[in-house]
Amino acid sequence: MNAVTLVVLAVLATEVGDHSAAGKHLEAARRHSRTSARRDRQLVEIAALIISGEHQHARDLSFVHTSEFPADDQLLASFFRTRTDADG
Repeated sequence: MNAVTLVVLAVLATEVGDHSAAGKHLEAARRHSRTSARRDRQLVEIAALIISGEHQHARDLSFVHTSEFPADDQLLASFFRTRTDADG
């Protein structure tokens, strides 16, 4: 699996409340992203912020990310789709 796939799994695990699985997926994504392109490393960082509950910071970084990587807009939107406005 690549870092982006692992990041998606980590975010999904967080959404269903499986924080143990989220942490494992995130750690695996971090390992894979060390030698990956900056794009992948940024996606891993955004997921880490979501998992740690820093939703506003994650959103801010996602806006910066999509300015450089517009093709990731839908992927990042999916990270925030199930969040309520109260989550930030």
